[in-house]
Amino acid sequence: MKLGCEQTYEWVVKLLQECDFGESAKRLGLEQSGGGKILVNFLDRKYAVTKSGIELCAEKTVWAFKKKGHEYDVKSVIGYYVLSDARAEPLNDFCPLSSFSHGIFDEGRSGWMNDALTKVYGSDYNKFRESAGRLGMLFEGEKSAGQYVWAYSLLPKIPVKIVYYEGDDEFPSKLQILYDKSAIQFYKFEPLAALHGCFTAGLAAIGDAAA
Repeated sequence: MKLGCEQTYEWVVKLLQECDFGESAKRLGLEQSGGGKILVNFLDRKYAVTKSGIELCAEKTVWAFKKKGHEYDVKSVIGYYVLSDARAEPLNDFCPLSSFSHGIFDEGRSGWMNDALTKVYGSDYNKFRESAGRLGMLFEGEKSAGQYVWAYSLLPKIPVKIVYYEGDDEFPSKLQILYDKSAIQFYKFEPLAALHGCFTAGLAAIGDAAA
């Protein structure tokens, strides 16, 4: 029996068959290649999107998801991005994922998605800094003592902020991911949450691969 993530991916591929790739690529800031392909970068991986499927085609930084389902999830969220009809531009105004859920999905419940990041980077800011630099993240400064802010373009129209909170004797270190408020115009909440899950799992895997 197929997993739910496999069925979702197959549904996305069916929708792609009706997509105007040229218009989507131009509007969403995506690269087009010969043979009717759109190329999408995700965490130093390059995926080729065609009418028949989405496949990993290149890796600048070699890493792997720990869970098989995440491979289907990332292909689906890339497909949903290509399918988006949004014409928005980033607002440079950021908020946590939970802000898009209208109270249904609070920050406490979303914290488990960041647990993998905390396990890999929570006690080692230098390790996180190395991974951030490898991915081309931009360090924006220390907002306050022990609070380091990094900027990253997760997808062309979806910038994020990664805030590393350095722990002390009273509070443990933690990482928080903030999304530009325009992100909800490109994704409905469920696929945006899936994108968040893929981002956190992938960023953690990159840290593991460098260990």
